[in-house]
Amino acid sequence: MSDTRAAPSHLSLLVAAFVRRAGRATALFAVVYVIVSLTVWRIESPLVESTIKTLGDAFWYSLATLSTVGYGDVSPKSVAGRAVGAAFIVYTLATVGYLLSQLNESVLEVRRMEDEGLIGTRFSDHVIVVGFGAVASAAIIELIAAGRRVALLCERNDELEFARRLGDGKTLFISSGEPTQKNLAERMNVASAQTAVVASNDDATSIVAALNLRALNKDLRIVVAVKNEALRQTLIASGVTYVASPYEFSGRLVASAAFEPEVAHFIEDLSSGAAGADMQQVAAGAFATKNVGQARAELEAIDGPMLVALARCRDDGFELIANPGRTVEIRTSDQIIVLGSREQLARMARKLGVRHGL
Repeated sequence: MSDTRAAPSHLSLLVAAFVRRAGRATALFAVVYVIVSLTVWRIESPLVESTIKTLGDAFWYSLATLSTVGYGDVSPKSVAGRAVGAAFIVYTLATVGYLLSQLNESVLEVRRMEDEGLIGTRFSDHVIVVGFGAVASAAIIELIAAGRRVALLCERNDELEFARRLGDGKTLFISSGEPTQKNLAERMNVASAQTAVVASNDDATSIVAALNLRALNKDLRIVVAVKNEALRQTLIASGVTYVASPYEFSGRLVASAAFEPEVAHFIEDLSSGAAGADMQQVAAGAFATKNVGQARAELEAIDGPMLVALARCRDDGFELIANPGRTVEIRTSDQIIVLGSREQLARMARKLGVRHGL
């Protein structure tokens, strides 16, 4: 079985760090406390003038001495009892100082772990991004702009500082390390993720990451960006939902710009939303049992976006129907692809209750 344990809490990590640093000293201190209390009780309880008559009195005296409060309501009267108490005071001052310093170091250790993303995220329905580069950076910016929370696994520690500039802790969790099953399960919370984007600078690492992600979450949608287009079929066969080749896409865009530059500009603007327009995929539930013509009329009535394509659910994924005819019936399991301004898309979401993305 794969390891899908949730990220540990800060308190549990703090306790573990303190026990590792000062566990023996703490245990020894507890033993000394009990021994001192028993010794003072044995010495003082037989004395007529003593205020330490019971074992409870002895423990209370040791506790008051330990805390440096010194109420004075109970105290040893004999020389031997006072000698034991004095030794305990000296021991307490040295040991408590040491324990407090180790507690402070433990707090700093947990804080460093948090800063480096070693504790793990508790995000759910989030997007995991593996790798950090030009492709991953662009994807993270778009995902956060679309209101998605992202858990990023960088390959190197020196990438953390640059990655933190892309978002805050509410929308972006950042860690570093190899995309092993343990890291993906414990740090990235892959069991609760919705989608994963693998965009490593090395195709071999991307393949390993994709296989580990699929092994940990069979329902996860996995998108992989690879440099070698020949790996497409291998990745699809391994359960990857979509394979992108940035170089191939760039080549097509450059070729388009050579003879139809405004089309290239339009595609580039749509992919980033920079021009205030965007193309979105939404569930077709609001238009189920209607045909494309009726759906377009309903969108036009609210001055909404334009329905430009239909994604029909199949056993092996979706079949894309570009510019579907007016009489094509929309099914409950379908997805529709719409094109419009940000205002039009927001109006559609507000009035029809549809959600951007799968």
